Amino acid sequence: MKNEPKKKKRPVMYAAILVGVIIVAMSIFFVYSSDQAKMRGEAFGKALEFIQEDLRKLTHSFDSKVSMFKQGDISKGEFLEFTEKHEREMEKIILRYDNLQIPQSFVSSVELFKLSAETQLESDHYMIEWVRTGEDTAHIRSDSLLQQSFDYEMAALTKFKLAQGQTNP
Repeated sequence: MKNEPKKKKRPVMYAAILVGVIIVAMSIFFVYSSDQAKMRGEAFGKALEFIQEDLRKLTHSFDSKVSMFKQGDISKGEFLEFTEKHEREMEKIILRYDNLQIPQSFVSSVELFKLSAETQLESDHYMIEWVRTGEDTAHIRSDSLLQQSFDYEMAALTKFKLAQGQTNP
């Protein structure tokens, strides 16, 4: 008869140990998942930062060449030769947005960053047309698109900051 209480305690003890192991395993899983999400978020942020920095450098280079052309420091032919490479590089940068692993809360801001870059490229096309043809309407259209690109960029930054606030309370 004294053996019966020990037999009854064992299943309770095993159940308690099992519950403890499950709690520890779930805690480890949640911490691991949280760390993984943080690392994916940091990787996304760095990748987006690299795209934006490459875009900034390329845009600055294009603006410098436009200024040099306007000042007569480079010829029309030299400028147009430069623009062929510029357009290819811009298209490559724009495609990089599609390869990002975007957290859901940042999707709309990345779409606006991409739209800004696409609008920048369209502005560049009109600036190149202005250099090629001398048509003032192309220059005006380029300036208008450049402003639109800037507006998209500002909207993207605002949405990005809002999304950061949602993910980092």
